Amino acid sequence: MRRALPVGVLLLTAGCGSAHRVVISAGGHIGPLRMDRSSQADVVSFAGKPDAERQGGEGGGFAGFTAVGYGWGATARDDRFPMLETARGREGPYCETVFWVNRHTGGLADFYTSSRKYEERHAVRIGMKTEELLLHRRVDVGCEENMYLGKRDAVGGHVYAFTLHGADSDIGIFDCL
Repeated sequence: MRRALPVGVLLLTAGCGSAHRVVISAGGHIGPLRMDRSSQADVVSFAGKPDAERQGGEGGGFAGFTAVGYGWGATARDDRFPMLETARGREGPYCETVFWVNRHTGGLADFYTSSRKYEERHAVRIGMKTEELLLHRRVDVGCEENMYLGKRDAVGGHVYAFTLHGADSDIGIFDCL
């Protein structure tokens, strides 16, 4: 059996909560949830009734997904991620937190949040200056400026979001990371 190795990413920007915080980790934990293992029912049990739920798929051989979103908005903003991929590109609704569940495996495939309710297990928080990070990680530039947990030398910017990507339930949302 292949072991899941989720990829944890801190999304950073060079520009610009809650008292109860949910701890996430590069090992694939989001509070009690686990990448590749937790189901849509587990997500809803943990996070509550979603503000938005959509069925979709990236195409290109990726499995379809159900997107479960919280902190919903009808218009795009820097702190909201689009829930769907269409022939015209990514579209809303737009949410501060999105859990994507692979419809084929039933497992939690991808996760995005810009909500201050969440923090990385080393107390890294949304809005934190990267100079304050004690992780000593390097920032990589792809389709975003990302700090992959496990690399070194982060300098400049602020943490604006967290993502997790499951190893066994790929749906293509974060395939450029």
